[in-house]
Amino acid sequence: MAPVSSADRRGRRLLALLVLLPALPAGALEALDEATLASVHAQDGITLEITNANAISASSVTWLTDNAGSLAANCTGGDITRQACVQVTPALSGVDGAPLQATVELDAGSNGGLPHLRLGMDWDPALLRLSGLKPLTPTVDYSARSLGTLGLYSAGHLYLTNRNGWLNSGGNFATLDFATTGDLIYRQGAPGQPELSFGNLAFSNRFSTGAASGHAAGAGRIGIDNQGLIVSAPYARSDLTFDLMLKAAPTDLDRSGRSPMIRLGWTGGLVNPEVRVMAGGIGFGTYAAGGQTLYDISGSNGGGARSEGLNVAASWDFDSDFAWTIGQAGGNGTSARLTGWRRLGPASATPMLSMPITLDVLQNGVGPAGLCFGGGFTSGSPVAASCTAAGGTWVAGGVPTGQAAFAALIRDGHLHAYNQQIEVRDPTSATPTSVYDWSLLYTLGKLDADVLLYPEGRAPGVTPTSTGTGLKADITLTAQSPGHWAKANSASAAVRATAGAGWATNTHFMVADTRVGGVAGQQYGVGLVNADLLWATRNLYFRVVGSDSGYPLMPGGLWLQTDTSALYHFRGVLGGGNLLDLSAPTGVALLDLRLSTNRFIFALSPVAPVAGDAPIGFAGLLDLDGSTYLSLGEVSSPSSTFRLYDLQGRIGWRNGTVNLVSGQNSADGLPRLAISNDLLFGSSANFSDPGAASPTGGGAPLIGRVGFGSENFGRFVLPAGAWHSEVSLKIPGT
Repeated sequence: MAPVSSADRRGRRLLALLVLLPALPAGALEALDEATLASVHAQDGITLEITNANAISASSVTWLTDNAGSLAANCTGGDITRQACVQVTPALSGVDGAPLQATVELDAGSNGGLPHLRLGMDWDPALLRLSGLKPLTPTVDYSARSLGTLGLYSAGHLYLTNRNGWLNSGGNFATLDFATTGDLIYRQGAPGQPELSFGNLAFSNRFSTGAASGHAAGAGRIGIDNQGLIVSAPYARSDLTFDLMLKAAPTDLDRSGRSPMIRLGWTGGLVNPEVRVMAGGIGFGTYAAGGQTLYDISGSNGGGARSEGLNVAASWDFDSDFAWTIGQAGGNGTSARLTGWRRLGPASATPMLSMPITLDVLQNGVGPAGLCFGGGFTSGSPVAASCTAAGGTWVAGGVPTGQAAFAALIRDGHLHAYNQQIEVRDPTSATPTSVYDWSLLYTLGKLDADVLLYPEGRAPGVTPTSTGTGLKADITLTAQSPGHWAKANSASAAVRATAGAGWATNTHFMVADTRVGGVAGQQYGVGLVNADLLWATRNLYFRVVGSDSGYPLMPGGLWLQTDTSALYHFRGVLGGGNLLDLSAPTGVALLDLRLSTNRFIFALSPVAPVAGDAPIGFAGLLDLDGSTYLSLGEVSSPSSTFRLYDLQGRIGWRNGTVNLVSGQNSADGLPRLAISNDLLFGSSANFSDPGAASPTGGGAPLIGRVGFGSENFGRFVLPAGAWHSEVSLKIPGT
């Protein structure tokens, strides 16, 4: 930047003094003259070098919402149905005995004759420890509980410039370059308890000129306007990668000797990325629209009061080099990158991805009380009566009376894009990189979610017993194709013909050939088209365990476990079609599957490498509650259905692995995805008798009914059984 006047330099020297004063011991202050000030900063800026041999900590940091003017230190005196005092205990220190060190550079100058400010920060490896995270509310006393301990190891930098001030939102005047590497570790309980790591974490974000221009340094917008904080740009490059890892017997936030499970990454360019952080939590009122009553989640439709909190709106398109990566976290390091992302359907001003999230604390039965599954709503969140009146199924939710929870609500999110290529990276193979014109297509139509988090853990054993530290959740999530299912099941052929009209913004799960016969633009897929998806679970514990005495045959790792309720419901057209026009797909059947359980465990675990390949392990247990069913309907005659229904009993998975096998371990030299497991039924689904040669005493027999249309063909009983399966998915070489 160009030099500025001596008067401005004197002003910056005064700023340096004001910044440095709080860091100096009171007894060490001395008068500083012009020469002394000049020795602590560069000629055109200020450089602060911060070194601290000890940790910086606070007894607690508090975020108080809906306090009605009371002092934050009191955590009392606010609205008794909304007031919340979120507390966390932070500590910041160096790593491995090294001091905490950072360099901060402040600079003012001109660019093209216009004034600019620059902020530069570089920090050596540091550890940010967060413990004791909990909400304190008038409803319930969570003072003796917490979500656990989180440790972030980080080294990195932040460089920011902007015109006319750091927070000037008037245009694309800012440059941004942020990057950090390290590890993120989560533990439930005291040091020595199992730890889950997002290891080898790398996250970066910078404004660029786009993939077509090689992502040269670009400009964007960072500032505050009348809506809040905004960060946006025409183009950006963003990278997030990590290895999911487990250590069963660690020390304290331990990075050594961890067992890898899976590698995940989202890397590449974004087009028109925009992130807004705005004030305002969850709205508590309702409003009328189209003859229906809806919750005024945003508080912007005249529905009344809105609580204090945060809402974040993120959206963007994917640039030509964007990729989603999944692969081995250890072993040969084979990975698959989903690349070549494009919009589903015709061009649109709507971003490919939109994710509006509201963050708040809810309590005592106040706030939105559930979500609507079906009913044809293309936007908004109807109340129960409006949902059922429109033909939808109401899924009750909300925070129960007498409880409080951290809340993350999503309304009207979507993903309207898919990958066109799969790039397999196989470092140990003779062909380290192979590109295939195939897609693992998943799009999300109307995405809504209520995620409620409680500071509570679950003790080991079959009988559920709560502990003071951990993470329990009530989750309701829907990804819908509004109106499709009702039309597809209509008795009128004319109505059924219009069912796929909204295909470009609907939910689909497919495998597709994106270059059929080697011809560009010929893209056909098969799978579940115009789908609706529902996941609703209550008292779901996210557990990090080495083992559990109640289920000794279940491997240690990341467990999702509920002894109350877990419901999975998905439906749509089982078939396929042209990805460029899915309005009239070729339908094999109308698939409707509902899995309803009163006990559910799913475990992801590390597995020892096999011939150099490192798979991820899985196991599961489902106790079906009697309302589970599978229905396959005739597309041209929806009332003609084959049904398995009123299913109850136990199903389990054991010895499951998912392995992206490298080419050197395949007979034909081609990488493949291999999935294997033992599917168990009834008493064979036993996870609690490790000493028996043939385990017994497992779950209840699998019982159900078989029918066609309205006719009941009878019942079936499966007392026990096992089915070993191995599935290998491979794209043929060209």
